[in-house]
Amino acid sequence: MSTSFRRRARGAVALGFVPVLALAACSSGDASAETDDGSVRMLVNITDNLTQAKWEELVLPFEEESGIDVKIEGPSGQSVSESFPALLAAGTAPDVIESIVPGPDTAPELLDLTEHEWASGTPMADLYSTDGTINVVGVGMQEQSLMYYNADLFEEAGITEPPATWDEFDAALAALDSAGVATPVAFASDWATGVQIQQIWHPQQNLTTPGWQQSVADGSSTLGDQFQPVFEHVADWVEAGYTTADDVATDTGTQEANFIAGEVGIYPMGSWFSTTLAASPPDFEVGVFAPPVDDAADAPGPMGATIAFPYMVWKGTANPDGATALVEYLVTDDAAIAKQAEMDSFSREGLEPSDNEYAGLVQELSDSAPSYVVPGNQTVGDYALPVAGFNPKFTELAQGLWQGRSPADVAADLTAWYETEKRG
Repeated sequence: MSTSFRRRARGAVALGFVPVLALAACSSGDASAETDDGSVRMLVNITDNLTQAKWEELVLPFEEESGIDVKIEGPSGQSVSESFPALLAAGTAPDVIESIVPGPDTAPELLDLTEHEWASGTPMADLYSTDGTINVVGVGMQEQSLMYYNADLFEEAGITEPPATWDEFDAALAALDSAGVATPVAFASDWATGVQIQQIWHPQQNLTTPGWQQSVADGSSTLGDQFQPVFEHVADWVEAGYTTADDVATDTGTQEANFIAGEVGIYPMGSWFSTTLAASPPDFEVGVFAPPVDDAADAPGPMGATIAFPYMVWKGTANPDGATALVEYLVTDDAAIAKQAEMDSFSREGLEPSDNEYAGLVQELSDSAPSYVVPGNQTVGDYALPVAGFNPKFTELAQGLWQGRSPADVAADLTAWYETEKRG
């Protein structure tokens, strides 16, 4: 199933409730932080659409109402996931952490939000809880299993319907290649490579092995078993020239610009890409379809989805009341939710249409999904691998496919890494 448009006005943004915030600038409990000047430090993801200025605009109403100074900080390393553990180890962790979810090592360092009634009402709170404890909350859900495509290039290549099966997908790539499309399917460098491969694989993987993380954790399956089939697909595409080594050396911003410029046939990426498209609408018709599955009768498969704008509070904060009040504002205030939806599109029950038509395409596809699944090692609890660092290691190994490594070797290395990490 797919959706497409040529400048139709569709999407999702606003909600209609306003919580009562109990705002406090001072700590009411013990904390391990040395000082408390009444401010709240928040570590956030900084990107082209999640700019420092937009974060500051987001928290400004909270600052004006509460009197609390919110200090927005970008990651000191390449990402929040890299920076937060380092800041923890140094004893300089921020009060609020955005964009990542608890891991086995970080979960014990987070404030328990379970006692707050508003926390249990946030999207995916139960799925992302740690042994029944809510220590991360978010504003909505971001779909991951999405294939954006250039409908004009599809038409020129003689592709009348978006592919539903792997055979149809391979045929579509071949047609795009024969039609002279520069990049039939685009991958990107750094974190994106591994995420894109997982996004493509979510539906079939969860049809073959529902709750696959549990199967790996209990030893009835291995990571290599789980991912070798998709590695074989990718290796075939590399061999055919549908994607090249230049792809995994190209950052996401450039690759997204290539799609918008009409040089890419298919671009696997999460729902946040709809925000980029809305900011720079292409001159061609854009469509979105679900990743392929083995049997057309199973299409579309389960939709991979993650919590949108996840927020956590460091247990060692000197200002737990202020930090918690900020998080409550961000995930329950209707204006704050609407602002975040403008920054990075997501879905949430009760959302009403907005002017982001690309987000509307995603919503239509999401509505048709038979179920939602947690991708990768995105959370602890029922869908956790008993190791940390899965996503970066997955990306590191998967990029070897573009360097000529065999799918079997990459899969074997993934299993070996897991077994080593599990033994500790």
